[in-house]
Amino acid sequence: MLDVSIETVLFDFDGTLANTNALISQSHLAVLEEYFPGEYDLEAVRAFNGPTLEMVYGKLNPLEKETMIAKYRQFNEAHHDEMVTVFEGVTENLERLKSIGIRLAIVSSKRNDVLLRGLKLLHLTDYFEVIIGGLDYQKAKPDPEPIYVALQQLKVDPAKAIMVGDNSHDIESANNAGIISVFVEWSEKTRAEIDPFKPDVIVTSMTDLTDYVIRNK
Repeated sequence: MLDVSIETVLFDFDGTLANTNALISQSHLAVLEEYFPGEYDLEAVRAFNGPTLEMVYGKLNPLEKETMIAKYRQFNEAHHDEMVTVFEGVTENLERLKSIGIRLAIVSSKRNDVLLRGLKLLHLTDYFEVIIGGLDYQKAKPDPEPIYVALQQLKVDPAKAIMVGDNSHDIESANNAGIISVFVEWSEKTRAEIDPFKPDVIVTSMTDLTDYVIRNK
């Protein structure tokens, strides 16, 4: 693992802190079964966990994109609270990081109101100084802009910041922003799928991540 001096940790939300994988997959399937009956299953929609809804549906059906996004959101919001859980070790390790003075932020592509709803549901809101959602920037990950916005609001040294995420867009965004990229192995994405994007660091658990940060503080 890289030898760095870490003061700030930026986190993706979906699939990194919050286990929203089933909710996301079922939301996509609810829409796709209507438009493409029988063509998609759970394995196929796994690829849609990461890109923005505009990216996914703009590619699948540009003419119906907005309607499909609305249907996705309707299903997602109706089932949100019953299907979203926090990953093992998240809360206690955010507490550890906070207690040693590490500055924490969320950098997500999720719509702001739904992002805040999820953080509140999981009792995570107070750990983060800055919460960046999809309405806070123009260009989504893998563009570096979301990370730049977070770093600017925090007023921190980018050289002492890392970005932690569960998919290629997080890794590419961090790499494009020139900060350390960290892939979490509890992701739905496999090492083989992520290796081509060259994450700087791979961690196996939230405890592993926290230990890495402490060693490099």
